[in-house]
Amino acid sequence: MMLCNEEMREEILSRLHGYRYEHTLGCERAAVCLAQRFGGDVEKAAFAAILHDITKQFSKEEQLNLCEKYDIIPCNVEISEWKMLHGKTAAAIARKEYGAPQDVCDAIACHTTGKARMTLLDKIIYLADYIEDTRDFPGVEIARVLAEDDIDRALLYCFDQTLTDLIERAKLIHSDTIAAYNALAAKGVRWRDAMKLEARNV
Repeated sequence: MMLCNEEMREEILSRLHGYRYEHTLGCERAAVCLAQRFGGDVEKAAFAAILHDITKQFSKEEQLNLCEKYDIIPCNVEISEWKMLHGKTAAAIARKEYGAPQDVCDAIACHTTGKARMTLLDKIIYLADYIEDTRDFPGVEIARVLAEDDIDRALLYCFDQTLTDLIERAKLIHSDTIAAYNALAAKGVRWRDAMKLEARNV
C-alpha cells in the first residue's frame, strides 16, 4: 500500500503557497536523491519531505493552538523561538490527517533542530531541507559537496553553520541541536578535512 498517492500529494501541496511550495518540491527532490544515494526508503523520504513544512506559514497563535490540540508541550526555547514549533506541529498533522508512520513523523518533527540519535530518514530530511536546489545562501554549496559522499559530514557542517549563525544573532539554541552536533563530533565525524581533500583534488 502506498504511503502517499498522487491525489494525497496534490492535496498536501495545495496547502502551500509561494516560496514554501517551491521549497517543498525542492526538498522532495533532494530527499529522494539522498535516499537513493545512501540507501534510504525513497517513498518515506518523499512523503516526509512534502509534509515537513505544512505548518511553517502558521502564526504563533496557530502554532500554540496546534500544540494544545495535539498535546505538544513546548520547551522554553520553543516558546521564545516559536517558529521552530512547525516541525512538531507538522508531524502531528502528518500523523493525524495523513496517517504517516511514526518514523516519517519523527523525521518531520526533528527537521528544524536535529537530535542526538538521528535515523537515516531523520538525516535525509534535515539535510534535504538545508541543501535543496532553491536554497541560495553562503555555504550551501559546501553542504551540497559534502552530501555527495558522506551524510554525517554534511550534517555536521549544517549544525556547525547553524550554531554559528544562532550565536552571531544572539538567538536561543535548542538543546536538541547541541545534542545533534555533539553526537556526530563524538563519533569522530569531521567535515573540514574532507573539504581540504576536495580542494586538493580540484
